[in-house]
Amino acid sequence: MQQSEHIGLYINIASHMIRRTSDGFSARYGLTGIQSRIISYIACTPPGQDVFQKDIEKCFGIRRSSVTSVISNLEQNGFLQRRAVPGDARLKKLILTPAGLAIHKEITDSILKFEQSLCSVLTEKEKSQLMDMLKRIIDFLDDGAACHASDDETQKNLLGKDETLC
Repeated sequence: MQQSEHIGLYINIASHMIRRTSDGFSARYGLTGIQSRIISYIACTPPGQDVFQKDIEKCFGIRRSSVTSVISNLEQNGFLQRRAVPGDARLKKLILTPAGLAIHKEITDSILKFEQSLCSVLTEKEKSQLMDMLKRIIDFLDDGAACHASDDETQKNLLGKDETLC
C-alpha cells in the first residue's frame, strides 16, 4: 500500500481542512474554534441537562486549566455565565447568555451552509455509506471518553432543526 492510500491520512487531511474552515467561521465573530465548539456543546445539550466544566474537559479531551481559561474568557465576553448549583456552591453549571445563543445560531448557520456544500459532491447512497463507515471507524477507535455529540438527537440540536446535515 502506498503512503497516499492510507485511510488515516485522508481522514486527517479532510479533518484539518474542515476544522480550518470551521475555525474561520468562528474567527469572523472574534472567537477561537474551541470557544465556538464549547458554545455549541452547551447550546446543544438536551433541555434539563446541566453542563459543567468537567463535561467540557471530558468531551474535548482538554486539561482543566485550559477549560478554565476558555470559560473565563467566554464569561468575560458575555457569552456564558457560571451559576452555582443548589446544595453545592462549589459546583457551577455553565449557561449561555442571549449573546451566546445568538452567536451560536450565526455560526451554526454558516457551518450548515458549508456542510450542505460538502454533501453536494456525494449522492444520497454515498453519504449514507460514508457516515456508516466513519461511525464504524469512530466506534473502533473510541476509548470510552466520547461526548454526547455523537448521538442523533444531539446532532439535530446542533443544527437547531429536525434534519440531518446532509
